[in-house]
Amino acid sequence: MDALESRHVLLSRPLEAAPRLLLYLAMVTASSCLGMGTPPGAASPHTIARNHMPQLQAHVFADPATGLALPYRLFVPAGCSAESPCGLLLFLHGAGERGDDNEAQLANDALGFVRPEVQEGNPTIVVYPQCPKEMQWVDTPWNTGSYSLARTPISKPMAVALKLLATLQTQYPIAPNRLLVTGLSMGGYGVWDIIVRHPTMFAGALVLCGGGDPEHAAALRDLPLWAFHGDQDQAVPVRGSRLMIKALRKAGGSPRYTEVAGHGHDVWTVAYRDVEVMRWLLAQRRRP
Repeated sequence: MDALESRHVLLSRPLEAAPRLLLYLAMVTASSCLGMGTPPGAASPHTIARNHMPQLQAHVFADPATGLALPYRLFVPAGCSAESPCGLLLFLHGAGERGDDNEAQLANDALGFVRPEVQEGNPTIVVYPQCPKEMQWVDTPWNTGSYSLARTPISKPMAVALKLLATLQTQYPIAPNRLLVTGLSMGGYGVWDIIVRHPTMFAGALVLCGGGDPEHAAALRDLPLWAFHGDQDQAVPVRGSRLMIKALRKAGGSPRYTEVAGHGHDVWTVAYRDVEVMRWLLAQRRRP
């Protein structure tokens, strides 16, 4: 465990984040007034969201093959060009943010990745697709911590999200060696799923409170990956991350793993509020 990982381990559990953006922001504001959540001198998630919401384009990606339409928000940093292509980060939200309002998926500190201090030196386009209600990024129960990839076909929303990524690469100057992915909870399952199905597609992954199929972990041994999980998580058991990290290390991989002592499900309040963690992800490049 290096210094960047170890400084998270003893953090206490902050206020639970709400599933909808407006309620979430109101709660963060209240928690700040009570002296909880945001450290002194740091910008609050409420401030970050208020400042960066206007920078996000609103679109809908329709896929005739599946009949599915995914609303999505898009952040495009200034300066992306053929001479200076940007990275592309896919953000997969959790179950509480499903719907079609094209807003809820921006909750839970998701907008941290568009902050100037995070983008500095590694400008990265960020896409936030929204999974429809009653659907999932991975069609498996979340309370088990793992599943069988062989018995779980790729979900329709995930298949469409991959098509969206491919389309964006034709519309914007994107460096092919800088495709990145992150997600939390249901989206954490989604990260494990997509990187196992496409182990050479991404340059790096940041996965929060998810679970996957340890039988396929060997395919990821060369992928820069950082996983976060709270050891008191009651929604997605911590064994989900423990199993994947153990299998990865057994296969010869060197993933980073931060298990936050005394913390519950909302571990995004640790990972997505840490500039150095987010900068680590945006700095990754896929090796030839």
